[in-house]
Amino acid sequence: MAAEPARQALINAFAAGGGALDNFVLRGDVLAGAAVTRFDLEDDMAGQVGADVLKGVEALTKKQFLNYDPSYQTSTSQVLVENLDQIPELAAVDAEIRRGDVAYTAGGPAVVAMAHAVGQGGGQVVAYRLKGSGIATRRSRGFTLIPRDGVYRPVGGDVLFYEPRFDAYTCAGYVYFTTVTLIQTKLQADEKARKLAKDTLVAVTSKVTIDGFAELEKAVMDDPSMRAKMASVARLIQTDPDYAKNLTTKKLVKFVETYPDYDIMLTTLKGKKVLAFDPSPQHRHQIPRLLADDYLHSYLTDRNYEAGSKQRLQK
Repeated sequence: MAAEPARQALINAFAAGGGALDNFVLRGDVLAGAAVTRFDLEDDMAGQVGADVLKGVEALTKKQFLNYDPSYQTSTSQVLVENLDQIPELAAVDAEIRRGDVAYTAGGPAVVAMAHAVGQGGGQVVAYRLKGSGIATRRSRGFTLIPRDGVYRPVGGDVLFYEPRFDAYTCAGYVYFTTVTLIQTKLQADEKARKLAKDTLVAVTSKVTIDGFAELEKAVMDDPSMRAKMASVARLIQTDPDYAKNLTTKKLVKFVETYPDYDIMLTTLKGKKVLAFDPSPQHRHQIPRLLADDYLHSYLTDRNYEAGSKQRLQK
């Protein structure tokens, strides 16, 4: 497991007390292929940024460390860890930052991220800000004005906005983050989620006949919400091995016929009723929901519900 070595790497980095600070902006349309340039800060501001990074690192060391799993929905007391080489776009940028020979450039394409590196060598921590309101802004509908000799003058180019919060940290070959969707969206690293979704779909449907299975598989691979649903199915099977016994064509067809209000499609193949995948936007999630048992019955009101998540009661 990467979680414990990753935790220790951060603890060691914090204990080292920081040190030299380097600051970077990443310019381009997306993180992949972004141009990395360096900028400096005045001493007081540099001291504050360095302290902010270390404060963030210290906060991470007090959380529960979990190996990244696409199905996790983390709480504020948890941090996810992934090997940096599993996120190629970020790994390429991170390697360039750590080489230390990045040029100083004031202009260029729009800023997509900011980074602050604290420390040296293997214990160096790089803190990234990848989202949020205005990392940088360019003049569009209005003007940014600053007073000079009593006259407010417009600022040309772009203006960077610093906030003491970071979306991801890297240290010793690991990346740390607290938002599951970050790694699949801003970091464009969805390969693990895609593979898990595909493998889970194949495993849980081994005894289920689905008309349109190839189209379903493609939809699951391409849709982040469907990938997340299959990841939750994978966790269900891992924690409750008997769960998979319910995933047969006979049982699922019987459920669909018993509860028509859920509007799950059936068809007939070779004289037998089977599930049918409907790729339309309003129905494409039906089979993943069925496989995840996303349904509830209220004994209080005698009503049936769809439910995105639930916790099983222990007898």
